[in-house]
Amino acid sequence: MATRVKVTPFNVNFKYAAPASFNKEDQTRLFAEFAQDRIDDAKARNARVLGSVPPYTVSVDGRLGAALTSAQPNNPIGVFVEFELVFEVVQWCAEMLKQHSPVKTTRYQQSHVVLADGVAVDGDVVSPSAQRVTIVNTQPYARKIERGQSSQAPTGVYQVVATMAAAKFSNVAKIAFGYETPNFGAVDQWAASPNGVAWAKRKRRGKTKGHAEWLRRQPAIIITMNK
Repeated sequence: MATRVKVTPFNVNFKYAAPASFNKEDQTRLFAEFAQDRIDDAKARNARVLGSVPPYTVSVDGRLGAALTSAQPNNPIGVFVEFELVFEVVQWCAEMLKQHSPVKTTRYQQSHVVLADGVAVDGDVVSPSAQRVTIVNTQPYARKIERGQSSQAPTGVYQVVATMAAAKFSNVAKIAFGYETPNFGAVDQWAASPNGVAWAKRKRRGKTKGHAEWLRRQPAIIITMNK
């Protein structure tokens, strides 16, 4: 049932004006306490949905990372707290791919790779500024598994997980099943090998070019964060 829960990001965006009758120190203290309460509430809401508190940034009157106690309470103070959910989306997809992977040698299960704007990265350190995040498997037989040619995954893996993720994170990101052509890993070695090219020629009757790229074309989950 958890995969059917839609994630709604709880950000914080408000203006605050302390009572003018208070001195500056008390105004600053009251503002900091009020703002921290709002932030703690948003953190708790996100944790209830995601299972943990995602990274977040705080802006005080347009100053990114400024301490709440640094505010100058002469006018209403604007506060914006943004939770960086790209990490949560990627981690959830990666975990679901692992759970749905057929396991024989564990090679396929351990070959899911995260690309941030086309560059392979550790899934734990995806930059929140990434425009497009892709998860792809680098084993040459990933397409066979996606076509249901494994008794352990008769409906495939990537499309199943992409569909679940799209339903869960539709408020956070656009998530779709597609294909990518990684230029590294086992699939790249296969695509460059004489056996791989010969196999592609047999399968692609009449085609004379593009065999290597066709061999590297792998099932993928494509994530574009809502901005």
